Amino acid sequence: MKKITFILLALISGTAFAQEKATGTAQASADIVSPITIEGQEDLNFGKVANNTAGTVVVATDGSASGLSQIGTTTPKAATFDVTAANGYAYSVTLPTTVTLKSGDDEISVDSFTDNAGANPTGSGGIQTIGVGATLTVANGQATGNYTGEFQVTVSYE
Repeated sequence: MKKITFILLALISGTAFAQEKATGTAQASADIVSPITIEGQEDLNFGKVANNTAGTVVVATDGSASGLSQIGTTTPKAATFDVTAANGYAYSVTLPTTVTLKSGDDEISVDSFTDNAGANPTGSGGIQTIGVGATLTVANGQATGNYTGEFQVTVSYE
């Protein structure tokens, strides 16, 4: 009887603790794309304006200017950047909000930056040139001088 109990107990224990292995598989993949790059080509230039009237100079993304009258031969220009992004991959353009230009201790404000990359720019695998314009606000009696400053434009894959 002890033998039957032991055998029965061994059979029950073996069945209760027996486990089978299960294996699942999945595919792994990766798309390796070229890094997105941006390189400045032309600087933003608001031209020359007189300081006897308050107002703005707006340079559009195509380089056309409106607002305060231009003086002299300096032609306003939009900034241009060459962007290279992988073919078919969407990217975004981030522009500054406000930039301060300085001439010695004097300052002037640039804001309302715009670009012509469109709402959903997509890389072509080659160079795409985007224009960047902005608005310069001139105060009545603004101190004369050559005002300069830098701004950054950032591009990143979506």
